[in-house]
Amino acid sequence: MNRLAEYLIQTADGPAYRSGNLDGMRHPAVDGRMIRAAEGMRKLLEEADELEQAGLICTERKNLGADIARIHFPVSVIPELCIRAGVEDPRAKQLRWIRAAEKWADEAKATFLEPYYEILLQRLESGQDVKKPDMEDEDFFHCLNRTAAIDTPVWRRQFSSEVLRDSKLFEKKYQDKVVTVLEKYSPLSEEGMTADDILRVHGIKTYSQTLEWKGSLVYRIGSGNPIDSSVNLFGTVINAQTLEQAAPTAVPGIRRVMLIENKANYESMDFRADTLYIYCHGFFSPKELQFLSALTAIADNDTEYLHWGDMDLGGIRIFLYNQRKLFPALKPYRMDTDDYEAAVAGGAGIPLKKEKREKLQKLDAGDLEDLKTCILKKGIEIEQESLMSGEDL
Repeated sequence: MNRLAEYLIQTADGPAYRSGNLDGMRHPAVDGRMIRAAEGMRKLLEEADELEQAGLICTERKNLGADIARIHFPVSVIPELCIRAGVEDPRAKQLRWIRAAEKWADEAKATFLEPYYEILLQRLESGQDVKKPDMEDEDFFHCLNRTAAIDTPVWRRQFSSEVLRDSKLFEKKYQDKVVTVLEKYSPLSEEGMTADDILRVHGIKTYSQTLEWKGSLVYRIGSGNPIDSSVNLFGTVINAQTLEQAAPTAVPGIRRVMLIENKANYESMDFRADTLYIYCHGFFSPKELQFLSALTAIADNDTEYLHWGDMDLGGIRIFLYNQRKLFPALKPYRMDTDDYEAAVAGGAGIPLKKEKREKLQKLDAGDLEDLKTCILKKGIEIEQESLMSGEDL
């Protein structure tokens, strides 16, 4: 391996060379860095003689030819220098990465990942030395593209086993990297979602998904007989498989549908013939949204839709998500300024962190704009557990 050749390659390597826009001559001076790279002046002279005899470089000598002051070489000889140095030509590597990115982009065509690959290709074609993503890691791209093509929910370890042939590798090595891309490019991702939320809305289940409610809701599983859940006075729970096959058919007597974010508050609700309580838990998955959105078609036109959640950044985001994705007529319940002030006066709340304050300031809170203003003014967030009383529900 010729260490001088490797050093000369590095002096020319950069965005211009990697993008194919560098030509002409290079004239690096012999300095301490070059001498150290060649492992001493004696070795540098030997390797320079070798390259000069091969017609790849010209040397500018001094001290009666005993020393070299400067080296001259054309950009066109870099591929040959790479062979002698035993390294891959940076331009050839860039072209290889571009072909790989084009392949992954073609595989993800017509999905939400198209803009991601357009930007990646722009970076590569401009000659950037892309470190993230790792262009040599094909498994990352396998995982990423598969998330955009899932049509039937799959368990995380099953996903990992199918894509990587290792049931734990996705979670250990690729989950965070994939989630970072999904957060930025997927229309299913919402600000404030956890990694588990993001994976779940894309069809990768990280825990046993269930939907829970209390009240008079009649549903059917496939073509089976109607099931009246009103007999379950303390609540009904259906698992993910049932959720995929089931659809509501009636909500007899229901005048209010209430989404409740906190499990303790949900559990404290007593059965009422006119109210359907639904445990929200956070951001609903696509299957949950599909099931619950049918309620607006079977409920009376004057049915009231309410949401009771935390009076904090996350609670506001979840309310807005449910209002946009599920019930357009959704209104906040016990999330107004009076409830907020009463909770603060009662000693409830936790300090609003700087990072959350900045995000809350930028958020269009819609129907909860007054609540947002109070939170910013007081610098305190209120979790729903502080308002456990459900006697007026």
